[in-house]
Amino acid sequence: MSKRLKQAALAADLGVTQAMISRWENGESDPPERVKRRMAELVQDAFVVAPAPTWMDLVTLNPAVEFVTDSLGMFKAVSRGAVDLFGVTREEIEGRRASQYLGEDFTAAMDHLRDHGMFQNNLAFAQSLGSVEINVASGMKNVLCDFIHWPRISEARTVYCVHSGAVIDEAAYARRLEERHGERFVTRKTF
Repeated sequence: MSKRLKQAALAADLGVTQAMISRWENGESDPPERVKRRMAELVQDAFVVAPAPTWMDLVTLNPAVEFVTDSLGMFKAVSRGAVDLFGVTREEIEGRRASQYLGEDFTAAMDHLRDHGMFQNNLAFAQSLGSVEINVASGMKNVLCDFIHWPRISEARTVYCVHSGAVIDEAAYARRLEERHGERFVTRKTF
């Protein structure tokens, strides 16, 4: 019984009949080249030992300023660049509220994202431009930042927001604000 079930599953994977699988096993015939290639692919896939990095892992490796928050504003992943900007270790910041580390216009941006449906996956992306107060180990520091925010759905179907940004100078801030016609928050709906 078990052998027939395995043959049926293999036949389905290869797009052939179970009878053909049985003939190949008994040496009565050889599989065609396309089927041999597909069998090799199946065997190769079975031996992949290391899982591919998840998108959250890739965020943590990013040398730029990038982090992921949930709908409650909790940091879920923080990039190397953000860790350097905040002047703390990843362990000190992940799992904490973003509002503990970021203030001013970033807090307003988070409210704007929430109000416009980021965490219901109603936004394709959003952009924010403003002054961000960062609570670092040495005290408070103000920087001008330009961020793009977009939704990312986890394997558990939870909507997270990825925030990618850069610290910019006053000239870049003024130029970008002018390019956006004075709009500090720009959203693009998915529908």
